[in-house]
Amino acid sequence: MSITVLKLGGSLLDLSDLPDRLRAVIARLENDRPLLICGGGKVVDVVRRWHETHALDDEQSHWLAMDSIRLNQRLLLTLMPELELASNRAAAESAWLRGRVPLLDLMAFVSIEESYCEQVAALPHTWNVTSDSLAAWVAIRWPASRFVLLKSVELPNKDARWTLQTAADAGFVDRYFPKLTPSLPPTFWCDLRCNTDAGIQPLAD
Repeated sequence: MSITVLKLGGSLLDLSDLPDRLRAVIARLENDRPLLICGGGKVVDVVRRWHETHALDDEQSHWLAMDSIRLNQRLLLTLMPELELASNRAAAESAWLRGRVPLLDLMAFVSIEESYCEQVAALPHTWNVTSDSLAAWVAIRWPASRFVLLKSVELPNKDARWTLQTAADAGFVDRYFPKLTPSLPPTFWCDLRCNTDAGIQPLAD
């Protein structure tokens, strides 16, 4: 069965009706299995300030940021009882079989997966890589059949041909993201904050 990775931007966690909006997106997947990944948002911004204030190196900041995402994950688990934390493929499979939606423990999965892959396949541990690229990397490694970015902003000019590179150039995704383009499954954009019907827009490679 096909798997769709849904990457929820951390900036969306202030939506009072977030659970309903997420459920609407998941319902549109029909027979696809959803794998939810939560981003960092404001909690990672705190780590960014620590990085500057305390002169932390990139590696230290990377793992502090990864760990901070777990706070957001706990909020989602509190808000949506149908979610189940999963740190690997077997745990996600178990959740799907029981009719639940796996929420990936991003730090645990990346830590394990990086130990299996060659250095060239791992992502750089720098601020050029945010949870967008981490989620994209998960979609590639899993592998998923579709990748959806759930964001707080709408792409300007829907009639224009938006690519992953133009999205990065505009600051809508991180700088590293376009480098993953050759390996990414079909990728889509959804403005979950303003688009109440949860429509998605394809991004070209």
